[in-house]
Amino acid sequence: MMKRTRRTRTTLEVREVVVIRSSRQRNRGRCENCSGAAALVTVEEAVEMSGISARAIYRLIEAGKVHFVETTNGLTLICAGTLLAMVG
Repeated sequence: MMKRTRRTRTTLEVREVVVIRSSRQRNRGRCENCSGAAALVTVEEAVEMSGISARAIYRLIEAGKVHFVETTNGLTLICAGTLLAMVG
């Protein structure tokens, strides 16, 4: 008599939510290209939330793969939504 083998398949789905909180963070606005759905963050915050280097973030900006704005005082703000979509 043949012995039957039972198999179990387990599927794992992982979702990640990134919350950026800082006492020095000010309301910098929303990404106009994303219809206001995504927050704008500094390059330093983008590095922290994405885990990639500042240099890699600037490459994504130059390639047009992430939305960004430059403030009048020269600060670069990155759209958190498009950045996370690229690295996620």
